[in-house]
Amino acid sequence: MFRYTVPAATLVLASGLFIYNLAPSFAADATGGAQVVKYGVVDLQHALETVEEGKKAKAQLQKDVTSKQAALEKQRNALQKEAEEFDKKAAIMNETARAARQAELQKKFAEFQKTYGESQMDVQKRERDLTKPIIDALRAVVEGIGKAENFSLVFERNEGAILYARDATDLTARVIEAYNKKGKKG
Repeated sequence: MFRYTVPAATLVLASGLFIYNLAPSFAADATGGAQVVKYGVVDLQHALETVEEGKKAKAQLQKDVTSKQAALEKQRNALQKEAEEFDKKAAIMNETARAARQAELQKKFAEFQKTYGESQMDVQKRERDLTKPIIDALRAVVEGIGKAENFSLVFERNEGAILYARDATDLTARVIEAYNKKGKKG
């Protein structure tokens, strides 16, 4: 249900930054030693699903989805029952009445499909509304850890930006912990 995604432009930018920041690591610094590039990875999807606010958002979204599904199921069952009744009576109806009833049912099914599609879009919007502030806060926590611990780069684990990561430090657990501590203070 929850799904965090990184735009493709961000991946291209991150790859470019990685290469840009990696190049100095092969050059000698002022003291004659090689500069070290320190990078880490974070699973923002896991963090989103694990932090307390993320759990609350997921529970709220599930509640919303369940309620919408129940209403849609009720509407679908009523339409299906009408269609079955029409099928039973269609043989004894005159052609004009049958055509009118069939057109009416088709219109109702089209309206149901439209309602269903709108409901899906509403759920997706609700999910974005619930998760965006959490993702933004998680990013701020990642940035804070990255700056405080002198990381050159921190990658998002699940978005294809990492094909190979040697000695990468996974910061996900620490991001979750820092986020939850921050939430309890404010």
